[in-house]
Amino acid sequence: MDDTQTLMNGFMRMAVDNAALSGNMLIEVDETNLTPGQDLSVYPGKIFRRQGGAPGQAIFGTKFPNVSNENMQMFDKARVLADESTGFPSFAHGQTGVQGVGRTASGISMLMSAANGSIRNVVKNVDDYLLAPLGKAFFNFNMQFDYDTEIKGDLEVKARGTESLMANEVRSQRLMQFLGVVQNPVLAPFAKMDYIIREIAKSMDLDPDKLVNSMGDAAIQSEILKKFKEENPPPEAPPQAAAPPGEVPAGVQAQDTQGSGGGQIGTGSVPTPGEQGFSANTGQPPIQ
Repeated sequence: MDDTQTLMNGFMRMAVDNAALSGNMLIEVDETNLTPGQDLSVYPGKIFRRQGGAPGQAIFGTKFPNVSNENMQMFDKARVLADESTGFPSFAHGQTGVQGVGRTASGISMLMSAANGSIRNVVKNVDDYLLAPLGKAFFNFNMQFDYDTEIKGDLEVKARGTESLMANEVRSQRLMQFLGVVQNPVLAPFAKMDYIIREIAKSMDLDPDKLVNSMGDAAIQSEILKKFKEENPPPEAPPQAAAPPGEVPAGVQAQDTQGSGGGQIGTGSVPTPGEQGFSANTGQPPIQ
C-alpha cells in the first residue's frame, strides 16, 4: 500500500501544480519596442506606450499546456492498484459509477460479498491469535486455581466470530434459494414453511417469535383475511353504456375500419362508383 499511496500522492501533486500553471497566461514583453520606464503590471484596460522600432507585437501571451487530465488518469490507475493491494475495492465504501457486473443488484451483492473476504480474514486472525489464546488461558487458569468445584469441566474454548458471520450470510442465501425452489406447487407440500421462515428471520438477526406465526396461527390468520375479503369485495367497474349503431363503444379500439370482416387494420380497396358499398350508390346504373 505504501508504494501505491506514494504514486497517488505524486500524480495528484503534479496535477495540482500543472493546473496552477495552466490556469493563467505566461506574458512575454519585448521592451525594445516600448517606451522606457513603464509599469509592466497587467490588468484589464491597461495601455502600454510604444516607441519606434520594427513593426510587430511587443507583448505576447503564452498559454501553458494543461496535462492535468493525464495526471488524473494515472492517479486513477494508482488507485486501482491500491484497491488490489488492500483487497478492499472502492465500491465497497461508496464509489458510484460501477460498470459491468456491479450494475445489477445481484452483481453488486456478489462483489460486496467477495470484498468482505479480506475483512473476514482480519476478524479470523483476531479470533485465532488473540481471542482464542486469551480465552484458553483464562479457562485453564480457572480450572487450575479456582476453588469453586462446580465450574470444573473439560471444555474446548473456540472463538466463533468469523464463523458465525460467514454462517449467517451463507445460510441466509441458501434459505432464500430453497424458498424459491419450493414455490413450485408440486414441491410446496414437502417443505416446512414455518421452519424455513423462522430460520430466515434468525439469519437476518430478527426475532422469529415476534415476526413468524405458527402453523395454527397462520391458518387462523388466513381465515381472517379470507373472511375480510369476502365482506369487503373490491369495487366493480361501472358498466359501459351501449354505443349507438355505427359507433365504436368507448374504450374499444376499432380493429376493422374497411368493413372487410378481418381483425386487423389494413389498407383495403376503395369502392368504385356503381358497386355495392359506394356511398353515392343510388341503385341506378352508372352513366355511360
